[in-house]
Amino acid sequence: MPTAALDGIELPYQDTGTGPPVVLVMGTGSTGRAWHLHQVPALVDAGYRAVTFDNRGLPPNETPPGGVTFATMAEDTARLIEHLDLGPCRIVGHSMGVNIVAQLLLTRPELATQAVLVAGRARVDPFGAALNRAERDLYDQRVQLPDSYRAMVTALRNLAPATLRDPEAVRNWLEVFMYSPQPTGPGPRAQLDLDDHEDLRPAYAAITTPALCVGFADDLVVPPGATRELADTLPAARYTEINDCGHFGYLERPTEVNAAMLDFFDGCEA
Repeated sequence: MPTAALDGIELPYQDTGTGPPVVLVMGTGSTGRAWHLHQVPALVDAGYRAVTFDNRGLPPNETPPGGVTFATMAEDTARLIEHLDLGPCRIVGHSMGVNIVAQLLLTRPELATQAVLVAGRARVDPFGAALNRAERDLYDQRVQLPDSYRAMVTALRNLAPATLRDPEAVRNWLEVFMYSPQPTGPGPRAQLDLDDHEDLRPAYAAITTPALCVGFADDLVVPPGATRELADTLPAARYTEINDCGHFGYLERPTEVNAAMLDFFDGCEA
């Protein structure tokens, strides 16, 4: 995987396809490879160029200069866009990646033409704050959960009831979660801190980039109402909701997610 030298860090990225560029920003603890199962092929098939990368906090940038913040990750994204001469371009973010994209839209709006904000929020609800605190406590106390239990909890947290009721689907998902490596070290821990942020609605009200906010009907991590509220906060945003999927809706219902993204892109000139 190539890397881009960006002000003291080496940012791993993947650049696939040709055509109008789309930069995809992943959420807490996840690498850019998560986009390659469904979203990158759909974008390339539709004639786009898809660029993914691993946020700071993940190897090889676990203790980067400037720390792990929305601002530094947004600047990394901006520098990668400039490094690859992509701008202005379309940008997609999931979960924490939504806040990174939003920060970029505030500080470098000239780099973006459209944004798709998937399972994002401007403020954290009480249950979300409790969930974030529990994750940090597990991490800080160095609790090692059995792989089978960790897989089950991950499924309950991130998948929809419809998926959990499907015997074949749930077996496949549990196998994936069982054998997926878990991020460790100071960088992923710093990313966890960002999930418990202040109310960002006053800042986000200044974002004027056209945006599509995509909520997932059964999302426990970022409830769809929070994503709808985000859309209501952004002056040039609209909201769509996808049924029968949880926080991993972009993997559970990729056909619907990809269709919403591509329809939004096709509806505006970039």
